[in-house]
Amino acid sequence: MKQIELKTFALLILFSAVTTPLAAQVNTTKSPQAVEWAEVSTSQKSTMTNIIKNQSDSENSQAISNTNKNNNIPTTVAATTANADVEANSNNFTQIDNTIKKPKWLVRNTLAYYDGDSNDLVTAGLGFTPLSISIITPEVAIPAKPNFQERRQAKLNRYIDTKIGEGTFFGFRKQELTPLFDGKIAGTEILALQSQDGVGMLLQIPIDFDKNKPCIVAVPASDSDGVLNAKDVQIRGLWGLRHNCAVVYNDKGLGNGIYDIERQLGFTVWGEVQSGNILFYPSINNRKQYIKKYPHRYAIKQLHSKLNAEARWGEHVLKSLEFAFYELNSMFSSNNLAIFNKDNTLVLVYGAGDGGGAALKAGELDEQNIIDGIVAVNPQIQPNLDKFPIMLKIGSNHQQKLEAKSIANYSAYGALYIPCAIPAIKGHKDDSYVPYADYFHYSQQRCNALKQAKLLTTGTPEEALKKLHKYGWTPEMDIQLPYFYYTESIGLPYQYISAYGKYDVTENMCDFSVASTQQNPIYYSGKVAPLKEFSFEQIWGMANGHLPLWNSHDATILDLVENNDLNTPRREFYSSSQTNNMVDYGTKGSICVYKKSQEPRVEEGIKQVMASGNLHGIKTFIVHGRNNVKQLPNYTSRAYVALNSLVEDQQSQLRYIEVENASYLDGRAPFDNTLLPIDYYGEDAIEWLWANLTTKATLPVSQVVRAKARGGKSGYAPQVTSKNLKPITQTPNRNDVIQQTDGTLILPN
Repeated sequence: MKQIELKTFALLILFSAVTTPLAAQVNTTKSPQAVEWAEVSTSQKSTMTNIIKNQSDSENSQAISNTNKNNNIPTTVAATTANADVEANSNNFTQIDNTIKKPKWLVRNTLAYYDGDSNDLVTAGLGFTPLSISIITPEVAIPAKPNFQERRQAKLNRYIDTKIGEGTFFGFRKQELTPLFDGKIAGTEILALQSQDGVGMLLQIPIDFDKNKPCIVAVPASDSDGVLNAKDVQIRGLWGLRHNCAVVYNDKGLGNGIYDIERQLGFTVWGEVQSGNILFYPSINNRKQYIKKYPHRYAIKQLHSKLNAEARWGEHVLKSLEFAFYELNSMFSSNNLAIFNKDNTLVLVYGAGDGGGAALKAGELDEQNIIDGIVAVNPQIQPNLDKFPIMLKIGSNHQQKLEAKSIANYSAYGALYIPCAIPAIKGHKDDSYVPYADYFHYSQQRCNALKQAKLLTTGTPEEALKKLHKYGWTPEMDIQLPYFYYTESIGLPYQYISAYGKYDVTENMCDFSVASTQQNPIYYSGKVAPLKEFSFEQIWGMANGHLPLWNSHDATILDLVENNDLNTPRREFYSSSQTNNMVDYGTKGSICVYKKSQEPRVEEGIKQVMASGNLHGIKTFIVHGRNNVKQLPNYTSRAYVALNSLVEDQQSQLRYIEVENASYLDGRAPFDNTLLPIDYYGEDAIEWLWANLTTKATLPVSQVVRAKARGGKSGYAPQVTSKNLKPITQTPNRNDVIQQTDGTLILPN
């Protein structure tokens, strides 16, 4: 296994701590020849000294360097730039010369090296085996005030359920692990910011990075999370590290931008609680009056920054790549000239959910041919269909025109009708159990309220369910709806509507606000309450930027609350908006949110995030779960693929993979018997891209994958096997082939 020489590594530290290296620039054309090289194993551990064993949480405005007297290798390096430079005008690389130059917008924060033993890039020292056996509770010296490495470990600590196939078919590979190598990967980690929007970035360079055959994998953060999303790191990032690529993450301008209004504190990109230099600082007029009327309230960057960050997701991905090139050239070049550029470096973008949408938008902006391949899993994407008629035909059904609907609109519609529809949902044919349906005791009250508002005619659950089916949810999705609403609730549409409409935190759109709630599940009823069970400092390690923030399945820590509940401000799931002490799941608030999704202010924001469908011939896989209730296929992937076929026509290199019995969920209980992990297919797709770009293997055609659910009873499904996870095939059965041409998508049943 190739290791970085000590002399080279010492030079890296010198560059990092003392100088301000110059930014890497690249040529403007991509070589048509495929880069060819063999995959190198990363199944061995490095024996290099651990440079950062315990990261200090002291102010990051100073460079800290402790030197090992025996070998003169620094043991800790942390540096930051106090003032950000002016934002660069270009979204892409510019051609100047081959000199390494620091991008003007780049603010570097910390650099750390992990030895792959006591700490590592992927599991923060925990290792695959402990994570796959039980839920771990790491030791924290001061629980209410975790240090950097404790926060990092909290973010990367998740239970890996091997029954769904993770650890065997995707992610970690148990068959490649040994008692001496438990999935811990050694390497360098660099945290940085894009100055204008405070976009967090993280670059991981494995010890096995091959500078003779360089590759970079860009991973835009899933949903609203920051750069240390555990699934991003341990599935998408891990894939890149296992292939000896540098991996660069970005938080898409969102991150864990949570702000405590009363204490005037927020988080830095690395999770430190400060009053300045934080991800998000809202300007609040009459703050004291607001706090008095609305105590224990918080602002969230995505909801309240008034930036509509989604409009620049593609730009953030491209800048993360520029950051990666700059750091790699600074690390490995023996002089002041860039040795890595877009012509000799394989560049892939691999994202899921909102990160999948960001990956596609990066491709649309990539006019300089930087990106070689894209994989977007369940992308949250809004195709611009204003000028193009897009059609869909499924099996023998009549062809239908696809409408343009944003996630703000269709998720608000779902939040309005799902609570009423739940009693009409039937269980799976082999299991009558409908997960979380028994949580909904007041469905008829919601139905009655909708009838009173003239949004239902008969006011029955059956009527509400039919409305959902007409709007894009299919009968095969029904079983997920109670869980989907309970866990996502009004927070899902609200976060997009607030972002698109650029609402200020003090506007309390639809009389909702973000508050800390009762954190203890005992006697929990979603009421506003101060943080007691957890400190604000602990939240960064638990949060993913999305509401609600859960303590368990039965209690929230932070959530949207109905300010005008007839009893007391509380979470909408327990809210009474029509009759005192009669829960109707906050019907008035839900109606308001749905109406807001159609207001001009919000529609203007939606226009700013619409996708063109032009991927400039980049080899791309879109992978989508057919039963995805969150990113509805008709309004996201299906519409995008059809639009792309019209916009790019014969130049398109887009493949669409639609997977049966897959959703946005990963197939854990209570859906272990009905759903399979979509991440397996994301990894399968990027393996196909890798094979094509490195060995010129022929790419598969667009297809429906007939994945087979595990079956059995919920919570007791058998171990997943290759009979369940049917792979993407190079030449699928003709009855499984998807056709896309001239704006029409034809899907087999």
